[in-house]
Amino acid sequence: MKAVYITEFGGIDKLVYGDMPDPQPESNEVIINVKASALNHLDLGVRSGRGRVPGNFPRILGCDMSGEIVGFGKEVSGFKPGDRVLVDNRVKCDKCRYCILGEDQFCSNQMRIGVDLDGGHAEFCVVPAVNVHKISDDIGFEEAAAMPLAFHTAWQCVVVKGDLKPWETILIQAGGSGVGSAAIQIAKRIGAKIITTASTDEKIDQAIRLGAHYGINYTTNPDFSNSVRDMNSGRLVDMILDVVGAAVWQQNLLSLKAGGRLVITGTTSGSSADIDLSLLSGRPLTLMGSGGRTRRSFVDMMEVINRGELHGVVGAVFSLDKVGEAHELMESRKFSGKIVITGS
Repeated sequence: MKAVYITEFGGIDKLVYGDMPDPQPESNEVIINVKASALNHLDLGVRSGRGRVPGNFPRILGCDMSGEIVGFGKEVSGFKPGDRVLVDNRVKCDKCRYCILGEDQFCSNQMRIGVDLDGGHAEFCVVPAVNVHKISDDIGFEEAAAMPLAFHTAWQCVVVKGDLKPWETILIQAGGSGVGSAAIQIAKRIGAKIITTASTDEKIDQAIRLGAHYGINYTTNPDFSNSVRDMNSGRLVDMILDVVGAAVWQQNLLSLKAGGRLVITGTTSGSSADIDLSLLSGRPLTLMGSGGRTRRSFVDMMEVINRGELHGVVGAVFSLDKVGEAHELMESRKFSGKIVITGS
């Protein structure tokens, strides 16, 4: 089969488009004919060797995917050839104390498809059946591939950790990103008031079409906390979802009301920042990382997706042999939504 993989860490030139053996399923796995996969910042880190990286080579990249089931192991039930599916990329062990207690987000031995296991930038991929979720016929494969990581991350931050309420106001950083565009849709469904930021006016326009009430261009207005207050009737916000990190850290803290919550799930602008501790003692804020995500929350999210209430936002599409160009576009940040790779 054709696939995109790496045999060493480095730049875009280390991406290899070539032949790999067709995968064979274990007893609890299914074979997916991959129709579309999506690119994440995680893929850039895996390729370059930053953060958590593969323990051995070659490694097929691609953490998000959708497609059709074409085969399965002898212990698999509930699926048939031709089922249209997407994949949760977090593979849990089901043996550690966390999994046994139903807290699989903390699984001691979890692995990630596209990082620790071969991913979806290929014609075929094998994954555990428990990680496979059927999708409605109304959802296209490109849209489906754009959803798993971004939407599950946003769901975890907004619904599970942030516990956003309909009467609250949320500030969503980088509303043009995959996670940001997902969070806007989730917050709109909850009924909250939504303020978002983005690097261009075009991305703000798209965020407003998705459901944001107000948008701030943080490139032209880096000290945006005053604008946040103006847009919220003179009040600070109840909650912030941040995928940016260091560049907006101080303004985040200045935008939160007393008792407000900040959920951080990305640090694309840097991970080191100073903090004025008096802000925490004077206005008791709650600062949270998004952490892991559970199978249960993925199932909850899929119920909403399959009802047609949430939609993947596809910003650009590349063929499998053009993954290098897709990496270049992601590094440039001159896109919105998700970058999708079409398979067979």
